[in-house]
Amino acid sequence: MQKCCLITGASSGLGRALALQYAAAGWQVLAIARSGERLQQLSQQSPWIRCLVLDLTDGAAVEASVSQIKQLMPRLDLLILNAGTCEYVDVADFELAAFDRTFAVNFFSVVAAVKYWMPLLHESTRPQLAVVSSLAWLFPFTKAQAYGASKAALSYFTDSLRLDLTGQGVEVCLIEPGFVDTPLTRKNDFAMPFILPVEQAAARMIRAIDAGKLRYRFPKRLAFSLALLNLVPYRWRQKMAAGMRSE
Repeated sequence: MQKCCLITGASSGLGRALALQYAAAGWQVLAIARSGERLQQLSQQSPWIRCLVLDLTDGAAVEASVSQIKQLMPRLDLLILNAGTCEYVDVADFELAAFDRTFAVNFFSVVAAVKYWMPLLHESTRPQLAVVSSLAWLFPFTKAQAYGASKAALSYFTDSLRLDLTGQGVEVCLIEPGFVDTPLTRKNDFAMPFILPVEQAAARMIRAIDAGKLRYRFPKRLAFSLALLNLVPYRWRQKMAAGMRSE
């Protein structure tokens, strides 16, 4: 029986790579994003990819999409909540709207998707939920208050959600990538250590999900480096973080 997955943020970057690789492996894929044009281009790459244009920050639209998803997919085996954005902020001129926009995509859209879409997994023999967060929240980076805070909230939410789903049969995988070469990261004007090609990153994520990992942090060199930094006394760690700032 052909497996079915839903992937958000599928019009570019990691989401697009995941959709293509799952389709190549014979899965039915429902790709969701806001860009209809790019989704159309994606659907032309494989007969197994179907698309749904949706603004994930619109909770009412996410709720209404349940009936559309049921029409497009025979069932749902895997839900990958991957959509994300990054806005850097300037403490000299804090733009509150930047926090609103970042949390709307990175956190609140995931909460809405879990509420309305996770019940669709109940017909699967192996229901899986994968949430894509980031390693960024493990260390304070300059101008990343909105992004890092949203990812910290997302990781905590996912770990807590897993606890309350115990006994319900749903596998929950928290994925925390480092730097991946995507249109989003190409906007960065700083060195990105251990950056991975998007196809390689997607392949690693797929293996982690299939293996049933509770949490997958990669690349290991970056995850290990950040873990070590967290063992440094707090005051020293803050000094090190301050030394990384680029004026």
